[in-house]
Amino acid sequence: MNILPATGNDPIGAAALLNHADPAELRRFTALEDAVWGSTTLSPAVVEAVRLHCAKIRGCRFCAAVRYTAAIEDGLSEAQISQLGTAEARGVFTAEQSAALTLADHFLRDPRKPDEPRAAEIAATLGKSGVVEVLIACGAFASADLRIALGENREPHGSGIIERAGVQDAEGADDTSWPMLNGPALDPDVDIGEVAPDLVAPIRERVAILWSGDDMSDELVAACIVRSTQLLGVAPDDPVNRFLIPPRAAALADPDEIRLWPEWPADKGRNELSLAEQLWIDPTGVNEAMTEPLLNAFGARRLIRIAWSLIMIGQLHRLALVLHRGGDLPRKE
Repeated sequence: MNILPATGNDPIGAAALLNHADPAELRRFTALEDAVWGSTTLSPAVVEAVRLHCAKIRGCRFCAAVRYTAAIEDGLSEAQISQLGTAEARGVFTAEQSAALTLADHFLRDPRKPDEPRAAEIAATLGKSGVVEVLIACGAFASADLRIALGENREPHGSGIIERAGVQDAEGADDTSWPMLNGPALDPDVDIGEVAPDLVAPIRERVAILWSGDDMSDELVAACIVRSTQLLGVAPDDPVNRFLIPPRAAALADPDEIRLWPEWPADKGRNELSLAEQLWIDPTGVNEAMTEPLLNAFGARRLIRIAWSLIMIGQLHRLALVLHRGGDLPRKE
């Protein structure tokens, strides 16, 4: 399924697809990825390990093929890359890489906080800011979901080596406690850990746009937020909801009614929720039956913006769960 064809000289991630959107949206996309590479305290090899691991788990052939010279020079080897998906082989990685990969596994495969001994070890290795930076990187690299769902998912032409500037090895953080949010991750005023402002600003801007009403009504945004928590198996009375569902969303959304969304009329948001569920569960399964009604109603630019906003809801929920939820999540419905 391909909304807009990619070009032979694709830039990173979903940027080729977003290049068909308005320039402001492309700037917002690149701002987050650039911040991950340019404002992090993590080494290039750690960031690259996270990026490649995310690409392999999600099934983005393009992202898995692209290599950054800075990360190669920093020591990420082919042997390590071949073992990214093997938890038993984490001994071939540095302590920082192993800790970051464990966080990526929780973010993508099992969104909950690691058990207390492992969480303490990860925080001591990466520092409070490093933990949050890894999770933000996982969310930023979720742009691959947009490409997988709406564009061509293929390896790039040429060597696949793309220069990245601006990443420098940084001193480890002094604060090694587990980070905390101070409110719902989908509230534009929330503090997402103690990290560089350049990392948080693009997320806050995206969340503000989500609630702007330009692409989806507040009622539909609230429905998508609540449905995301339901698919993640979070019970309505679970205290973790205070980090997942902003008060404005809770006031607008009836969880029981949202479970019945397939019965809704199109003008209430049935098509958007159909796309949302597939993007959250498996973006490779997005097909014309899901996108064509939205494409016909809104055009490609708005469809791209909606898809990216839906992806962001799912990724910020995962970030919040990894930071705040302990114990096993209930099984999915």
